[in-house]
Amino acid sequence: MDHIAAERAFQAVRTLEPYRLWDMEVYSTLLWHLQRPVELSFLAQELLNIDPRSPQAWIAIGNLFSLQKERAQALTCFRRATQMDPSCAYAYTLSGHETIDEDLDKAVTFFQSALRVDPRHYNAWYGLGTCYLRMSKLRLAEYHFRKAVEIHPNNAVLLGCVGMVVERRGDRDAARSLFDKAVQLSPENALVRYRRAKILISAKEYQAAIKDLEHLRNSSPEESNVVFQLAKVYRLVGDEVNSAQLLAIARDISPKSLGKIKKLLETAKDESGDDKMDEG
Repeated sequence: MDHIAAERAFQAVRTLEPYRLWDMEVYSTLLWHLQRPVELSFLAQELLNIDPRSPQAWIAIGNLFSLQKERAQALTCFRRATQMDPSCAYAYTLSGHETIDEDLDKAVTFFQSALRVDPRHYNAWYGLGTCYLRMSKLRLAEYHFRKAVEIHPNNAVLLGCVGMVVERRGDRDAARSLFDKAVQLSPENALVRYRRAKILISAKEYQAAIKDLEHLRNSSPEESNVVFQLAKVYRLVGDEVNSAQLLAIARDISPKSLGKIKKLLETAKDESGDDKMDEG
C-alpha cells in the first residue's frame, strides 16, 4: 500500500467533505502507520466535534493513544467505539492488534469478536493468523491467512503471510510461487521481496537473490539485514571483494551485527549458513 498516496486521497476527501465520518477510522490508522501524532490529534478532535458518539472519533482517539504507547487508554477508547456501535468490527480488530504483544489469547478473543460482527473483515482473519503463527500453530495460521486472501486476493502482505507459513512447514516451492505473486502485485513491498530472496538463497539461486537484494538495498540503503544478506550471497558466489565491502557497511550501519559477521566469515563458502542470521 502506498501510504503517502492514500494520505493525499484522504486529505482531498476531507477538503471536499469536512464533516464526513465514513472511513475516517481508516484514515486515523493510516496516520498511525505514518507516525503523524499532530495530524492524528487534529483529526481526532475534529471527529469528536462532529459527533462525540461516533465510533470513528473514538477509534481516532484510540489510535492517538496507541501511537503514544498508552496501551490501556487506547483499549478503553476502542471499547468505547464498540459501545457507540456494537457492529463496528474495526474497533475489535484494533483492540486485538493493541493486545497481541502482551496477551495472545485475549487478542484472539478480540479478533473473533470482530468476525462475529463481520465475517468478511479480512483484517481480523489476518490478526488471527498472526496470533496462531506466534503460537507456532502453523495449520491454523495458514487457514486464517488464506481466509483473509479469499476476501482480499490482491493484497501482497496477506500473500506474503501465507508464503511465510507455507515456507515454515517445509513447502519451499509453494512459498516461492506465493512470494513471486506478492512481488508482482507490489514490487516495492520490501518484506515480501526479502522473504523471496531468502528462499532463493536456500534454493542456491544466487543471481536471482542478488537481484532482489540489490533492489532492496537501493530502496533501503540503511537496512543492515539486507546489506548483510547481500554480503552473504556475494561470498557464496565467490565475490570476496563485494562481500567484504558490504560486511564493512553492515558493521557501520549496525555495530551489534559484529557477532553474525564473524559467524559468516567462519562459515564455509558453499554453506548457506544459519537461516536465522538476519534476525536480531
